[in-house]
Amino acid sequence: MASESQDNAPESSTRGRRGRSRLRVRLPARLVTRTETQHVILSDLSLGGARILAGYSLPSGLEAVLEWARFNAFGEIVWCDGQNSGIRFLDPLDETTILATRDIDDSSRLPRESDLVRRVAQGWAEGSARL
Repeated sequence: MASESQDNAPESSTRGRRGRSRLRVRLPARLVTRTETQHVILSDLSLGGARILAGYSLPSGLEAVLEWARFNAFGEIVWCDGQNSGIRFLDPLDETTILATRDIDDSSRLPRESDLVRRVAQGWAEGSARL
């Protein structure tokens, strides 16, 4: 029952602790709203929602479809902290979607920005790339 009370707690008190486990990923995704489509990065995924990294702050209450790989889910932005936003899905995902996303992340994970910078700097130092 502890996870049930945690799920009903205000978002600010549960941001670091979830009742459900989350799959940490780094995959390209699209956020489709009524007025635009944005490229985002899917950072983590659970049955009930996801965290995304967008280029800017998204407004709470924004309804959107999150598309990644061959999957999509309709939901609402429920929190935003700078470029990170949380979307709560209207209908929960099934476990096979989570498992398939994990497999896709294993083969197609995007590198972190710091890793990209390190690769470019290393290539430049070795003389194989120019800045």
